[in-house]
Amino acid sequence: MELDMPQLRQMVLENTERINKNELVINKMRVEAAEQTRKISERDEWLENYRRENDRSMRESKERMDRLEKFAEASRIEYEKRSRELTEQIKETSEQIKGTSEQMKETDKQIKEMFAETNASIRRVSVEFLGVTGHIVEGLVSSSAEKVFEEAGFNLHNSGKNLKRELSPENRQMEIDVMLGNEKIVVPVEVKANFTKRKVKRWLQKMETFRDFFPEYADKEVIAAVAAINYEAGADTLAHDEGLLVIRVSSDDIFSLDPVDKGKLRKF
Repeated sequence: MELDMPQLRQMVLENTERINKNELVINKMRVEAAEQTRKISERDEWLENYRRENDRSMRESKERMDRLEKFAEASRIEYEKRSRELTEQIKETSEQIKGTSEQMKETDKQIKEMFAETNASIRRVSVEFLGVTGHIVEGLVSSSAEKVFEEAGFNLHNSGKNLKRELSPENRQMEIDVMLGNEKIVVPVEVKANFTKRKVKRWLQKMETFRDFFPEYADKEVIAAVAAINYEAGADTLAHDEGLLVIRVSSDDIFSLDPVDKGKLRKF
């Protein structure tokens, strides 16, 4: 079939129009692809910065733990040395005084003071050790929480740790150990080396004021979680009964989230 010139011109115009539309679509796709590439690059940069910060925190915690262990060992050695020296002094004194009661009372006083000082040192080391353990657990939970929740069916991202807020007029403060969330929900996590029933109750009271300190989550659903290496007898049961998520941290740094009944989770 032969085409006359007007028909050919019409066909050329239609083809040109289609080509122009295709070019617009292609240009739009290029812009969208560039934007996606930029977002991926920003996400990769954020993840790398987060990894570096977490590595630094873990390294500092380990260094502090090493220093405390050395201090504890030095305290033990000094205690044994002083015990041996004092034992020798007691023997010598006993031989010298031959029953002098006043000197024996002074020696007894020295022994009590020595033990009091040693017990105070041991208590200080214990307090510092538990504090370091808590920080280590926070670091471990912060770095592994996303995976733990993902395995339980929660698609959450890490929003930070040790988040501190205060309300100046009332002089009230709140600190969240680890925070996770997405576009619909937010999950504050309280981390302890050892969780007791009392600590669970205090966390519940704390969560009642969460929205006062974090008003930016007003449009999101808020649920809460607890994480610990050890739960006092009945503490984990109380947490479940109160609608909290329960994370367990084993001595091998293995994390798990207790089975979740989403219909029983408490909303704050």
